[in-house]
Amino acid sequence: MKMSYPIMAVIAVAFLGGCATKGQTTDPTQVASNFINRQHVVATTKDTYPAKNAKNVALFSEHKTPHAPYRVIGVATVSKYNILGMKREDETIHTMMKNLAASIGGDGIIDVSSNHESMKANIIAFQKILI
Repeated sequence: MKMSYPIMAVIAVAFLGGCATKGQTTDPTQVASNFINRQHVVATTKDTYPAKNAKNVALFSEHKTPHAPYRVIGVATVSKYNILGMKREDETIHTMMKNLAASIGGDGIIDVSSNHESMKANIIAFQKILI
């Protein structure tokens, strides 16, 4: 019976490894950081974009919209509370959103929505137009 535990553990790891998304290489350190910071980003396209500087990511609102063609490349979600349950300032949440957008190559953040727990937004990449 004691010998079956290691075998079951190996089978469980193989099973969970088979459920992993193919083609995406996620740094385990980044996964841990996202968990600790209570933030999450999901790419919505198979195309990949180079990471960008978060200082250059624009935060668009209802009154300020992008004036260039763009494509939604992901969705970012940030908790309004840190891991200890303390409320974050809005500026901190916006900075975290920009960092997530920059990490997947986003140029801007649009369609920001919020509830009592988290803030969610679409990440966009501007499209180049060939004339």
